[in-house]
Amino acid sequence: MSTVHPLHSTATRSSQKMGASPDLLAHIRTNQLDKDIFNASRHSVAIGPVTLEFRVSANPVSATVELYIANRLIGGGTLNHAHPSAKFGGAVDKLKSEADLTLDIPGKKLDFRFTVCAPVVGCTSRSGTLGL
Repeated sequence: MSTVHPLHSTATRSSQKMGASPDLLAHIRTNQLDKDIFNASRHSVAIGPVTLEFRVSANPVSATVELYIANRLIGGGTLNHAHPSAKFGGAVDKLKSEADLTLDIPGKKLDFRFTVCAPVVGCTSRSGTLGL
């Protein structure tokens, strides 16, 4: 029969050996939140095991997008004024997917289209627009 040993954090042990450290984050006030957290939102669209996740912000206008197949990140990027469009994709096992996105800065919206292909069943696409 094997013996189970509890896990110990090396960080805890080293701080116990060295004594308590001063507050290394003293410059951050407790309960400090930036008002811009309310300008951001998170969304996702899925086709079977393929998910396109969005984190969008109105100030400044931007979007971070990630494409997952079976919970594995296969592509992504950040869209902003300098890079208002992106196209990426990949495959996991026999599933393939591609995402095509355009950030409309003046219109404060994100247009997306993503396609998923699988053996036997073929391909399907979803598209839409997210307001920022």
